Amino acid sequence: MSDLQPDTGEVLQEEQEKYTAIPVCVEDVKGQVRVQVLPLKGGSTRTRVATDTKAIQVLEANPRRGRATLMSMDQEMYVAFSQASVQDSATMTVWPKGVPFPVTASVDVYVQCAVASQTTRVSITTELWAEG
Repeated sequence: MSDLQPDTGEVLQEEQEKYTAIPVCVEDVKGQVRVQVLPLKGGSTRTRVATDTKAIQVLEANPRRGRATLMSMDQEMYVAFSQASVQDSATMTVWPKGVPFPVTASVDVYVQCAVASQTTRVSITTELWAEG
């Protein structure tokens, strides 16, 4: 590929030969440390309907998940990260409709419609790190 569009192996800085990893600890750094975010290699999309009566689990904990984005299309939604939090809406976050809710932690995610006697469509976009 060209210099403007490097191939995946070059971006991931893959070695041609197998080497043993050397543990590195950055200490006493004066200034900034350069960090390069690796590309996400997979993803999925879906839409679920959430009611106001029961929270539904829309994502399971996944260490391969780089990030996920939730967006309620019709009504405000409640969001929680544990089964314990869904027991009471006071322990859930209220999120406005039409505003993306980013999730960068690899945790369980639950949603519920925040408006009484209504439902809402929740769109879920998940981006995954490469395996291996």
